[in-house]
Amino acid sequence: MEKMLTRNELALMLVWAFREQKVESTPNPHADALTLYCNVMALPVAEAATVVSHARSGNVSPTDPVALARWTRGLMLLREMLAQPMCTLSIAEPEIPSRTGVAA
Repeated sequence: MEKMLTRNELALMLVWAFREQKVESTPNPHADALTLYCNVMALPVAEAATVVSHARSGNVSPTDPVALARWTRGLMLLREMLAQPMCTLSIAEPEIPSRTGVAA
């Protein structure tokens, strides 16, 4: 079982993705930064906006109580999202139609 990221680890990764890697504007962003970006965009609007704003600025400890609540909830939701296992896909061979009973 993999270890779940701490809030501080996730906050540092968000700053790395949004501030250092500039995931929103880079033509070919780092795969991990892109994963974080996609998951942040799946958050509720208020939490996503707060997370993006503070990650861009590097200010990972909002002082405003409302922003702090949204930041905390956003990180909690992100941690849960990132801890989910990836879906399992399998490639199935196409079915070959049976030729029995078909006149040639």
